[in-house]
Amino acid sequence: MRVLFVSGVAIGGSTRSTRELARRVAGLGHPVAILERTSATGPRQYAHKRAVNLLVKLGSSWAARLVGSVAATIGRRPRREPDEGDLEIWSTILPENSLESVRAAFRPDVVVASSVSRTGWRRMRDLLTRDRVPSVLYIREEAGLGHLGISHCPPDLLLANAHTYAAAAEELGYPATMIPSVVNLDPCRVESSRERVLFINPVASYGVDRAVAIAAARPDVLFAFVEWWQLDNDARATLDGQLAALPNVDLRATVSDPANLYADARVLITPYTLDMRPRVVLEAQVNGIPVLATDLPALRETVGAGGILVPPDAPISAWVDALGELVDDPIRYATLDAAARVHAARDEVDPEAVVGRFVEALSSLITQSASRP
Repeated sequence: MRVLFVSGVAIGGSTRSTRELARRVAGLGHPVAILERTSATGPRQYAHKRAVNLLVKLGSSWAARLVGSVAATIGRRPRREPDEGDLEIWSTILPENSLESVRAAFRPDVVVASSVSRTGWRRMRDLLTRDRVPSVLYIREEAGLGHLGISHCPPDLLLANAHTYAAAAEELGYPATMIPSVVNLDPCRVESSRERVLFINPVASYGVDRAVAIAAARPDVLFAFVEWWQLDNDARATLDGQLAALPNVDLRATVSDPANLYADARVLITPYTLDMRPRVVLEAQVNGIPVLATDLPALRETVGAGGILVPPDAPISAWVDALGELVDDPIRYATLDAAARVHAARDEVDPEAVVGRFVEALSSLITQSASRP
């Protein structure tokens, strides 16, 4: 089968997991291509955003149809990137507008979309329905449920990378198959020196303010904040100001080798304000690094017994107390170290098993679609 993956984001765990899944599917002998959004911004992205906002205001009028036609031309031509092994790669500012040309060039039997906008998904699903190409929506974050509960725009096959998301989709009336994101753990394995509390991606939705407050409350503990997404000027200035008063925090640049990310980590903190299933939890736990996380449904599922959860509305003192269990109590730490390793080794997240379930689900969908009149 020929599989086209469409990624609506340019960076982050979703993009990495999509690529790792694509490579493994290609390794089984299936032709695979990826259409992914670039991180660049400019006048075309701005024009498209304004056009979409205008469409909402115009409703179903003839003017809306005209604006929609113009918006659909922006970013229509994707750029063909150098192939990566068995993968064909295209990049674009707007995957929904480039899908038609990539579909014509690659001729997929099925299209798998993840981390796409609601507007983008509606357009892609309409195109695929018109061309009788089976569509798959892979929900990797809580916001993806908006395609169901708000847009009411289901795919031919719905996948979710967490039991929590699958259950939420079921409650909305859309059955979903839970298939975890593929996480290649081999490059992440390292013997950590266990010196620092690690916080990855210091942005608001990842709980940067909580992380700063925790670090301020424990000046005797060393922290490493690692940049991941590019911060805008205001966010960077705010972060620099906060960390200037915290000599126990080391702000680090993004790393290309994931082993370096965890080389001196004792604890990973994920004080997120949004619910998600981050791959960094699994990467840390395979090294026996416990996780201190917000007690949100998908995060709770991801952390399992390999960490400590703090209620979303808990005061900073609760976070500080929980961190104390991990940095001050060697017996408690050793217990969570062992639990983290066991949780990371469970069959559910084994990459080969995950890819097998994924390929089986897509093959079944293609067979069912071919039998329809």
